[in-house]
Amino acid sequence: MHSYVRAQPSVSEVTSSILPPRVITSTLHLHRRNSRPSKMTTLTPLQSRWKHLYHTHLPALAKARAPAQPTWPVYLDHCFARIVLDNAVGKDRPWTEVVKAPAIKNMTEVQLEDAIRLAEEVVSGEADLVELDERSLRLRGKKGKKRKGGGGEEGEVGRKKGKLEVDQKSKAIKKESKVEDDERLPARAKESKVEDDEQPPATKKPRPSKKNETISSYFLPSPTSPNNKQSANPSTKTEEPPSQAPQQTQPNLAHHLHRIQSSSALTPFRKQTLSLLLQIPPGQYSTYGALAAHISATSHKTCARAVGSSMRNNPFAPEVPCHRILAGDGSLGGFGGDWGEEGRHAGEKRRLLREEGVRFDEKGKVKGPVFRDFK
Repeated sequence: MHSYVRAQPSVSEVTSSILPPRVITSTLHLHRRNSRPSKMTTLTPLQSRWKHLYHTHLPALAKARAPAQPTWPVYLDHCFARIVLDNAVGKDRPWTEVVKAPAIKNMTEVQLEDAIRLAEEVVSGEADLVELDERSLRLRGKKGKKRKGGGGEEGEVGRKKGKLEVDQKSKAIKKESKVEDDERLPARAKESKVEDDEQPPATKKPRPSKKNETISSYFLPSPTSPNNKQSANPSTKTEEPPSQAPQQTQPNLAHHLHRIQSSSALTPFRKQTLSLLLQIPPGQYSTYGALAAHISATSHKTCARAVGSSMRNNPFAPEVPCHRILAGDGSLGGFGGDWGEEGRHAGEKRRLLREEGVRFDEKGKVKGPVFRDFK
């Protein structure tokens, strides 16, 4: 006798005996789709590699002045991303016209590979970062940073010599401009300068208690301050005639300080920064770095970039004069949400400063010393 063992039915046989054909087809299609690797899974390693290159590796090489590049024109991660993506992804236009931001989430596999390849060529020195940066700026319609002269070591030496000559000329120009400004300074500006020199230092004033301390307490006198000045400081009587101009503007100062302090849309740091702007006299200027140094020394640690961000979209301009803050190199800096001479509102900022008496040289750099006498 032969024994027969009946074979076990397959999954398809069991399924076909229970489910209708349409359900079977959709089930098999879903199974096949789920078994494929997702697009996100295949792109994740490329995205991680790209982020490491532009966010960490390239800025670290730039700060260390690695020999892979003779010159590192940029140091920030978003600048490296701009340069690489404009050249590898945008090619003949800015990358933002090709890929939707954020690029790391919207680039295709091919675009990620191209960006990684170019970034690695910058790391190894095969690609010239200066040339790539110049090309990126041209694609965006901006003026390049590259100076005339050869590349490599000779070009670098030439640039250094040129910089020394420019520094020497600028020093001579500053001395001449200082003499011109002193000779041509209006009487009102001269009086304000005398007042600043004759004012007693801020350390002689009693510091308010921490319980009632606000930013406005550093600017506004107490209700009894006029009587106290006459009785406690008789020597200040001689300073009363030149202090008439500040007394006339004091209501405006109090008004602007009240507007800043009562704004619910401003953070405490923005209130502090905007309030300090009111101390810069008309006809003078300060810098983001000087303002940051004062805040770091008297309140909390900060930097020039944070100060610039806090003044962005100043709701009280130009009465609260953010236009009196310039870049550390003497250029215009930011205004109206844009940066530099190419900004949409650069002409307006320069006009406001000129009307107040601030002067610029033929290269667009400001003349005169930086105001640092913040209280």
